Amino acid sequence: MGAFPPPRGGNHYYYYYNAGPPPCNPRPPDDDRDALAQEGKLDIQRPKSFTGRDPRKWRMFLTQCLNLFQAKPMTFQLDNARVAFAASYLQGIAFDHYTALLRFEPQSPALSNWHFVNEFSTKFRVFDTVAEAEDNLFNLRMRSEERFMTFIVRFEKEAYETGWNYNALRYALRRALPQRIKDVL
Repeated sequence: MGAFPPPRGGNHYYYYYNAGPPPCNPRPPDDDRDALAQEGKLDIQRPKSFTGRDPRKWRMFLTQCLNLFQAKPMTFQLDNARVAFAASYLQGIAFDHYTALLRFEPQSPALSNWHFVNEFSTKFRVFDTVAEAEDNLFNLRMRSEERFMTFIVRFEKEAYETGWNYNALRYALRRALPQRIKDVL
């Protein structure tokens, strides 16, 4: 049997005095360096600048930012790094709003964490996305030179947003197809 209490050093001493295993660093610093180096090699598309003039572009801007954050989790671990990155792609009225927050509300949560999305969504998003998708679906037509796969992706993009049932979507799809395809069906 070993000495009681356990001698200093070793795992037994730590277990006895701290009621559990010694803490271990899940990733040594070399692994962090390797992960950052791997992220640096990724060529992820940067978001297109967002001006705030066209609210329909807000969602695409946000999606492009989130895609980059997912691809480079080590680089964008901290919320303020995400906000700074996204803000660096703001222009026009959106940039003016960001700078106003910086000047007049420097403690605003939108500047240091991901409340940024809520703040800018309330100002620059499309307010009734379902109505817009319904309108887009109603006016959608397959172009004569367009491949069916390209068209169906455009159709589904709007269809998902509407929340319509199968019969309504089937009607909208038939309405959008050219006669040459309807004849085959």
